[in-house]
Order: sequence, then C-alpha cells, then structure tokens
Amino acid sequence: MNHLLASRAVYRRAGRDYREFIFFAFMALSLFLKFYFLEGEVSGRVTRQPISVAASAAFCVLAVTLLSLAWRRARLPLSLACDLLLSLLVLTDVLHMRYYSDLFSFHNIGLSAQVGDVSESVFALFSTKDLLYFADIPLLYLYYRIFRRISVHPFFRAVTSRRLACAALLLALSSSAIAYRVHSYNKKIRGVLRSMWDRPAVCNNVGAVTYRLADTWNAARDRANKRTLSESEVNEAKEWYDAQRASFSVPKGVFGAAIGKNLIVIQVESLQQFVIGLKFLGREVTPNLNEFARSVSFAGSAYNQTSSGNSSDAEFLANAAFYPASAGVAYTRFAGNSYEALPKFLRERGYRAIAMHGDKAGFWNRGHMYPALGFERFVSKKDYSVDEVIGMGLSDKSFFTQSLAMLKNEKQPFYAFLVTLSSHYPFNWEALAKRADFSIDGYRGTVVGNYLSAIHYLDREFGEFVKGLKASGLYDGSVVAVYGDHTAIPRWDSPALSRLLGVDFSKDHNWRYTQRVPLMINVPGVKKLPVSANNSFGVINLPRTLALLLGFDFRYGLGADMFDGAQRPVIFRNGSFMAGDVFVAPQSKSAVNVRSGESADYGEYEGMGEAVKKTLAVSDRILEYDLMPRMLEGGKESAR
Repeated sequence: MNHLLASRAVYRRAGRDYREFIFFAFMALSLFLKFYFLEGEVSGRVTRQPISVAASAAFCVLAVTLLSLAWRRARLPLSLACDLLLSLLVLTDVLHMRYYSDLFSFHNIGLSAQVGDVSESVFALFSTKDLLYFADIPLLYLYYRIFRRISVHPFFRAVTSRRLACAALLLALSSSAIAYRVHSYNKKIRGVLRSMWDRPAVCNNVGAVTYRLADTWNAARDRANKRTLSESEVNEAKEWYDAQRASFSVPKGVFGAAIGKNLIVIQVESLQQFVIGLKFLGREVTPNLNEFARSVSFAGSAYNQTSSGNSSDAEFLANAAFYPASAGVAYTRFAGNSYEALPKFLRERGYRAIAMHGDKAGFWNRGHMYPALGFERFVSKKDYSVDEVIGMGLSDKSFFTQSLAMLKNEKQPFYAFLVTLSSHYPFNWEALAKRADFSIDGYRGTVVGNYLSAIHYLDREFGEFVKGLKASGLYDGSVVAVYGDHTAIPRWDSPALSRLLGVDFSKDHNWRYTQRVPLMINVPGVKKLPVSANNSFGVINLPRTLALLLGFDFRYGLGADMFDGAQRPVIFRNGSFMAGDVFVAPQSKSAVNVRSGESADYGEYEGMGEAVKKTLAVSDRILEYDLMPRMLEGGKESAR
C-alpha cells in the first residue's frame, strides 16, 4: 500500500502520465511483429526493403493513433477488439499459406463451399506456437488492470487540442509513408497491386501490411462500384443469353466423333504462332510441334484474347468460355462465383477432371479457381517431386514426365488440363538456355533469341510427352488439344522480330496478324475436322468444340464451336474484334484486312460492333453479379 501511494506521488510530482502511451506503444510494436513474422511464413527468403518496413511500421502507428482518439471509455474494448481482428487475419494468412501456398484475399471471402471441404486439413496445420499471435491481448489487458491504479488520473485521458495536433501529424506522416510505398511499387511493376497474380510475391516485396491494404482496397472498390441490378436488367441478360445458346447448332459428322475418349488439353506458356514451321540457322525451332501439326485432325491458329490476366485469362477462356474481366482479373475477383464450366460439365457426365501445373497453387489464385470451375483435383508444385527447377517452377521435362506417370494410373475417362511453365517471359533462365542446346547466334541477349531457345526446349519435352502417350496407349484413347496461352514478344522488341521474320511491323496490320497462337486438335481415327473456313477463332471456341467431339452439347459459355458456319467475331477485351481476316476497331471506326493491309468499309461491321459490345456487357454482368444460376433457370441440358 505504501508503495502504491509513493508511486502515485511520483506521478503527481512529475505532472506526466505515460501509462497510456506505453499501452499504445506496446500494441503498435506487437502488431508490427505479427506482420513481420507473417512475412517469414510467406517466404523463407524475405525481401525486407527499408521502405516496406517503414510502411508496415507506419500502418501500426496509424492504427493505434486512431484508436487513441476514440472516446476514452471505449478505448480499451476497441483496442483489444482491433488487435484480435488483426491477429485473426494474420492467422488466416498463416494457415492459408500452409495449405494453399497463398495468402488469403478478401475477394475469396465468399468461397464458403470450399471452406467446408478443406477446413479439417487447414486446421490440422495449426500449431500451438500460433497462439503467440494473440499473446499480446491478455498482456495489454493485464497492464491496463494493474497500472490504472498507479495514478489518480484516468488511465485513458481526454483528447486535448495538443493531443489532437500530435495525432494529426502522426496520421499524416504514416499515411504518406504507406502511400509512397504503394505508389513506388505500382510504378515499378504497373498494375501488380490490382491484378495480384502472385500474392506471396507481392507480400515479399512490399511487406504484409502493404499487401493487405492493397487487397482490402481492391475488394472494397469492387464492392463499392457494384450497383444493384434491377430485375429487368437480369431478365434482359437472361434473354440475350438464352438467344445465344439457342443460336448454337449441333454439327453433323463431328458430334460424338470421340465418344468415350479421354480429353487432354495442354496450354503452352507463351507459344506464339510464328515459331511453328520456323527454321533458324538451318534448324527447326519446333520440330515436334511441326510433326504434331502435320499429323493431327486440325492444325491452325487462334487470336490471343487475353487481358491483364495473361495465362489465367487463357485458362478461363478455355474452360469457362467467358471473356476476361473488364477490370482486374477474373481468377482473383470471381473465384467465389458459380460456374457451368467444361470441367464441371464433363464431371457430371462421368469424367474425372484434373488440372496439372508445376507452379504454386496460389499463383493466379488457381487453388481456389480450379475447384470453382469444377476440377476435382489440382496437382500443383507441392504434389510433384521438385527435382528440377527452371525459372518460376518445375521444369517442363519433369512436369511432363511426372504428369504422364499420373495419367497412366488415372481412372478413365478423364479430362486432364496441363499448363506448362518453363517458357515463361523473360525466357532468359540460365538453366533453360543450357538444356535447350539451341544456337541463337545473332540474337544473343535479345528477348527474341531467348524466346527461340525457350520454345525449342519446350518442343523437345512436348515431343517426349507425346511419345509417352503413344507408348502407354493414351494417345489413341484421347482427344489431345494444344494451344498457346498468349503472345510472347512485346511490341518494344518488334525490330528484332521484324529482322527474324522479314516482316515490317511499323505497319499495324502486320503486328496484329502476328498476335496469333497455335491451336491444334487430334481426334483418334479422324484425319481432318471440318472446321469452318469463314471464321477466325479464339481460345473461347475450345470448350464447345471439344465437348461436341466427345458427344456432349455444351451450351453454357459464350464461345461457339469451330464447326459453326455462321460468321462470328473473335472478340477482344477492349471491344475490338476480328471478322474473318478483318480487324475492326469500333473506338476509331476503322477496319483493315490483317493479311493484305487493305482498308475495309467500317460501315459493314458497325452492326457486328454493337453485338460485340452487348456480348462483353453480358459477360461482365454475369461475372460481376454471379448470375449463372439465374441464367440457367428453366433447366440444364441432359447428359447427351
């Protein structure tokens, strides 16, 4: 008792009371440490730049400063509640990393169906040491309970003008530090904090706090911009969608040409059409793909329809048959939607549906999006033996070898969707160049030269995979489709590509024509598929085409099949489109033949331009408002 009175006397004489300051300083430090240790969970080799550390510290200061301005009687419960919520968020990220190799995103907060399936597995990864993330909460409470008696003054003091001025200064400095970090990173890698194609990588570079703020901002902005649809707007979209589905016909001669067969689809990283058949210094760049093209049922090209989602957009087009998101990326924004995609469609008709990719499950949010599309199994980097790494992940050689071994043991019929990785931009991986064994004299140090080497390596491993399929009997028992996900050579390196191909890329139509990717389909026993000669194609045409070959009428997407004789445009995300060989840009009201370079009459395509605009609007509406269940009111197609 005497000690307590003496302590009170000391505080009265000093005229100062530091109890509240110590409380909030300890809280800020503990919050900072939680995010700091989270970064260690995200990556064993954390890139802690001083500016990122400063931004994390600034957020913690900002949070406690705001709490310190609350009504003094509400200050304690608000502080402890805030601490608890942030601790739960950190723990969610920790468990997410351990299970998905990815961070939690508020865009995925609606994935309730998946939570039930994986909850036991996730919580099995919980460790008692994780309780340390909450250790500061009882300590803060005990500190308050013990030290509130030291002074006759209240523990939490009233907000004075002086205190308000200091708080305003701290808030300004903290906000500036955070804003500067966000701006500098976005300037370095434009759009990365919006698209979030690799959340752990973003976290590793900017810090856990900045990542979390960016993710929160993205989710909040998307929700704020999402107005309520009227019933008439929903009905309008449904009427258009029903009319679109009704316009599809079942072609004679190809329906069921591969009935009962497996389906193997290979999405090849950065495979561009110009390398097919190309020779460099007397050597074929892609000898195995060339041989495949000569022997398959269809070998042609498709125009690249991807947007900022790159590879993930190609996957979305090839499986869901919907267009890329108008803003952000469909894979990261709409993984909580209901889909009637090809994997789900085939599973309902007796197929196994497996996605295979040698990268982390969290890259492009695949760990969440694949189940949403209907894949029942995702074989990712953690499921392979990572015995050889090239660039961003498992080498194509190891990927194809291990995937083939798995497919040999897979219950049939199955749909296997394989995504390669080694030929990823910037194509200059040291291990890749060694294994490619392809001379690029005259183009060393250029993107084009490195790309030729990378694709030659991919081609060799693809050839070995096809040999393995044939030896195992899977080749004759499967429809095999191969396509490039998107283009490879950026416009700024077009002079080197121009020199290689002898094409003048100062003319826009030549560059546009080069933005094609290979598209090849082999059907056992079918020498040639009667593909429509009137149309150009996009990857969005694959789902319905492949389903028809297997004997199923897939009418859920927005892409027609490749046998449809009606002229349908190949639609790009910005509203431009291809009509046959004519590229039409409604923005500039221009039309040009990409083969000849001759101008065309834009007026002939103006009506088609309005239809394209409507198509994109309906695609966006279905995605942004998760309208597929409404679109299918009235029943779904039968199994055959």
